[in-house]
Amino acid sequence: MSDDSNIPLPRSLQEIVGSLLFASQTPLTAAELREAVKAVEPTEGENAEVMEVYHTCTNREIDAALKGLEKALDVAGCGFQLVCTAGSYRLQTSPSCGRYVRAMLKLDRPSRLGRASLETLAIVAYRQPITKSEIEEIRGVDVSANIKTLMDLQLIRLVGKSELPGHPFLYGTTPLFLEHFGLASLQQLNEIDPTLQRSNPRTKAAQYKKPVTEKTDLEKAAEEAAAEEVAEVVEEKEEKKSTPQLEQTELDVDDEISINDDLLNEEEDDDIFIDDTPDEFDDDDDDDDGDDDFDDDEEDEEDEDDEK
Repeated sequence: MSDDSNIPLPRSLQEIVGSLLFASQTPLTAAELREAVKAVEPTEGENAEVMEVYHTCTNREIDAALKGLEKALDVAGCGFQLVCTAGSYRLQTSPSCGRYVRAMLKLDRPSRLGRASLETLAIVAYRQPITKSEIEEIRGVDVSANIKTLMDLQLIRLVGKSELPGHPFLYGTTPLFLEHFGLASLQQLNEIDPTLQRSNPRTKAAQYKKPVTEKTDLEKAAEEAAAEEVAEVVEEKEEKKSTPQLEQTELDVDDEISINDDLLNEEEDDDIFIDDTPDEFDDDDDDDDGDDDFDDDEEDEEDEDDEK
């Protein structure tokens, strides 16, 4: 186990950032550098206060350390420099020393893209997002092979699909494109050649959206009428849900009142017209009435005889 207590601390945050970029195999962002610095916890001892200062570094301090490292390397002229590509930082050899590096690595010549592929890549870089048919319209030739080559090299990629008929693919550049050409962002393309201005991605993307057709007056009127009908149905349902018991009670009361009235009317009618007398007594009464009438006739005849 090694004892780090005898090793002197770095003299500045700039020295720490430089060592991290030199040891990293991939480019690092400012946030990744800050996380790497903060990952080391201060230890107890005489150097605790100094380590605490590094441990509590801010994003602004990391940016200042990167700028200081870039200036120091330029002044020192040590054969490599700090570059920022696609928001990430890395150390790379100076372009002026490239031929010597290739000779040491036994590289006969650098790998270069053909003219047709470079033209296609430039069109994609300046006009992205762009469809294959638009590239062919600009170049005037088929670009299927060029697009395949650029995608195999991971210099361009699919960024989406257009909403136009057929839904053609949209192409754009990759972070590796920025790294390969040493660009911090796509905005630097305008600085390379002021005569070629890069298109605005938002404006360009708006061209591939499906056009919105305006509705006619009849369609608007039909939609409004349908919306009103739906609103009325919803209101009726809400009213029924809000007072279901009250309406039911009122209906029940009215029904009971009407039923009671009908019953009373039926009882009154029964008292007037119903005859409870048995049928056997009805015949006797009829006979008695006939005898009385016969007796009265005989009496009248006797009275007439006496008078004579």
